[in-house]
Amino acid sequence: VVIPEIKINRLEQDVFNMDTTDVITATKKLQSKYGHFYSSYIARIVNNGGIDDSSYQFRMRQFVNDKDMRGTYADCQKVYPNTDFLKDQFTEIFKHFKYYFPNRNIPKVITMMSGYNYSVVIIDSTLAVGLEMYLGSNNKFYQMLTLPHYKTMFMNKENIAPDAIRAWMGTEFPYNMNKNDFLSEITYVGKVMYLTDALLPSVNDTLKMQYTQLQLNYCKQNEFNIWSFFAAQKLLFTTNQSEIIKYTSEGPFTSAFSKESPARIGYWIGWQIVRQYMKNNPNVSLEQLMNETDAQKILNKAKYKPSK
Repeated sequence: VVIPEIKINRLEQDVFNMDTTDVITATKKLQSKYGHFYSSYIARIVNNGGIDDSSYQFRMRQFVNDKDMRGTYADCQKVYPNTDFLKDQFTEIFKHFKYYFPNRNIPKVITMMSGYNYSVVIIDSTLAVGLEMYLGSNNKFYQMLTLPHYKTMFMNKENIAPDAIRAWMGTEFPYNMNKNDFLSEITYVGKVMYLTDALLPSVNDTLKMQYTQLQLNYCKQNEFNIWSFFAAQKLLFTTNQSEIIKYTSEGPFTSAFSKESPARIGYWIGWQIVRQYMKNNPNVSLEQLMNETDAQKILNKAKYKPSK
């Protein structure tokens, strides 16, 4: 599969090197380079009101000259002096994507600084990576922001590609299940995770799922028990959001299980169901998988029964 050469523009460099004595001219340049994305960046990503707000110039100067933002920018340039590795990764990812989905478009890729608001954003056919969210687990700014360890563990270079794919696939294939119960939610995420498998075939499951090796081992060793628990508690068909959240939200662990268990354990199970479904139904294409809206059908055809 041939794809056009990828060029990664660096919005963070363009923003932090702007001439703050003439914000209007600088803005016009940024708009011609980044198109509508720049307006979205200001309004929705760094939350600086909008380009047409009366306070826009003042806020831009504030953002660009802020001591901590300047320090963060310096760290971004130190950790990411160039983006060759991203270009290589996305070239591979896009080749896989075009192979499976020849009629779908690939986004432009850029880097940015979001003011610690976002890791990855997909808006206006642009996939933007917030580099300040990948400065390495021990970055001093993460300590200043008192970010929890279970988050900072995965704020490294090797997490960019898996995070980007999950976010991109979630916008490319929005939630389409015919119910809003627990099974449908975890199956939908399982479908997105299965796409991550397809687009990142050589990447470890720990990175795809944001689990440590110990957490992943816990899931594998306890797969039967977790699934039995969901069945015994009649959780699969609950639409009670506060119940669903217990097994799908971020956190250090899943409180219904042990402290060794990872958070989002429901999604891990959904992923295994979809993997089993695709293994047992080799004629199903990825496009057909993503278009399937019936989680019960996927579960039945997966013949999912983890062994003791």
